Amino acid sequence: MTKKDLTQPDSFQLALGRITAFISENKSKIYIAMSVAVLMLFLFAGWYLYRNNQENNAQMLYTQAHIATIRGSLSGGQLDHSTLKLYQDVVSRYPDTKAAHLAHYRMGNIFYRLDDIETSIKSYQACLKNVSRNNELTTLAYIGLGYCYESKKDFKSALESFENAAKTKSAGNFESINLRNIARIHEELNNREKAIEYYKKALEKTSDPSVEQFIKRKISSLG
Repeated sequence: MTKKDLTQPDSFQLALGRITAFISENKSKIYIAMSVAVLMLFLFAGWYLYRNNQENNAQMLYTQAHIATIRGSLSGGQLDHSTLKLYQDVVSRYPDTKAAHLAHYRMGNIFYRLDDIETSIKSYQACLKNVSRNNELTTLAYIGLGYCYESKKDFKSALESFENAAKTKSAGNFESINLRNIARIHEELNNREKAIEYYKKALEKTSDPSVEQFIKRKISSLG
């Protein structure tokens, strides 16, 4: 160590002194900032726990409804309206949960089977309002919506719904179905060229022999 090093103030001590002085001069501001940070942390943790609890409760109620639906289907009985009420409870009690979005879709299916087309449309639309386009549920809800409009003979709206289903990111999982739906609506609209075009596209994506035969017959009858 040189004489110069001995006479110069220690750099660590200087830095520590500056920090101590800053804290001493800004105690109140530091305490306020720390209090705000702790409060925000507690609020975030509380919100996370609340949302997690809501999702869990909604999922439990949805599971009850879904199990009841499966039992009803297996027994071959009529739809139990108490099952429908369970889905409605999920939506009314936990509206912003994933289970509620799925419940909207299930209710759309149920109301369609009950021939309550208008309520079915509202249920599918409610599902679409809350689900991202990346979600497979979006594709299914658009398909369901298309069937509703088709049953009302509103083929323009049906075509739009089926085309929207085909544009979703998860559409690849339902490609053959989407193409057949679009082809069928073009057929209803007497647009034979478009119908044949989409039936041919559907044929390329179909692996089911019975469906292949059906499509080939359609193409033959339209050609």
